[in-house]
Amino acid sequence: MLRLSARLFINSFEGVDDETAGVRPSSSTNNMAFIALHVLDARAYLARYLGLEYQHPFTGLEAVNSIEDMTDYPSVEDLLASWKEVSGLLDERMQTLSSEQLSKESPQEFPVDDGSVMGGLAFLLLHESFHIGQLALLRKYLGLSSMSYS
Repeated sequence: MLRLSARLFINSFEGVDDETAGVRPSSSTNNMAFIALHVLDARAYLARYLGLEYQHPFTGLEAVNSIEDMTDYPSVEDLLASWKEVSGLLDERMQTLSSEQLSKESPQEFPVDDGSVMGGLAFLLLHESFHIGQLALLRKYLGLSSMSYS
């Protein structure tokens, strides 16, 4: 799931430039750039949750909770580069996690029945999937082709 989400996030931005990423369908809807920052922040959190020392690559933007607080966005190129970096680190980390580590009690509570680290991991990947679906929908709204799974 980690690799699939990584690929789908990247695929969501196929053919998307900075201007397109900043388009909001309405005043009550987020744009692709804001969603990307949120998902990148969540993936940076996932890295720390799994024991990596990784900080959000865009200092100051990790605390933004509302699109109304945004005045400037990183470029799509920079967002994707940061996504690939943290995804590569997570991919390596996942290969070193033991069943014992994943079955330990999660240091963070999540809204799932499984209170283990694996339950937290599952929730965080589901969270990414939710927002990648939003990115895919925004692609179609913006007149782009459907997001590819390949």
